[in-house]
Amino acid sequence: MKFLTKLAEYFAKGLQIIGVFAPTIERVLPGPAAAVVQTVSKDLTEMAQVILDAEQVGVALQLKGPDKLKAAVPGIADIVLQSALLANHKIQNPALFNQGCTGIASGLADVINSLHTDGIEVTNKQA
Repeated sequence: MKFLTKLAEYFAKGLQIIGVFAPTIERVLPGPAAAVVQTVSKDLTEMAQVILDAEQVGVALQLKGPDKLKAAVPGIADIVLQSALLANHKIQNPALFNQGCTGIASGLADVINSLHTDGIEVTNKQA
C-alpha cells in the first residue's frame, strides 16, 4: 500500500498522525546557512501537508490520482509564490509556472509514496 493511501486511511478512521514530517535529526549549521535550511525544510513540510490534504480529500471523494494532483497544485503554487525563490520576481509565463507547480506536486507525492509505512506513528484522537 502506498504511503499516502495509508495515511489517508488513518485519517479517515479518526486517528491522529504524529510527526510524519517532523525532522528527526536537527542539523547545526553556522550563520545564514542555518536559516536557509530551516526555510527550505519549512517550505517542503508545508508542501507535504498540501499533498496529504489533497490525498485526504481524494479518499473522501473517491478521486483518482490525476484529480488529487489537480487539488494539490493550487496549494503548492501558493507556497512557491510566497517562497524566497520568487521574492522580487513576477511570473512572466503563468502556464509554465503552473506546469512547474504540477511537477513539484507530482514529484513530492512520488517521494512521499516511496516511504515505508512503518514510519507512520498513529494515536487515537479520542484518547
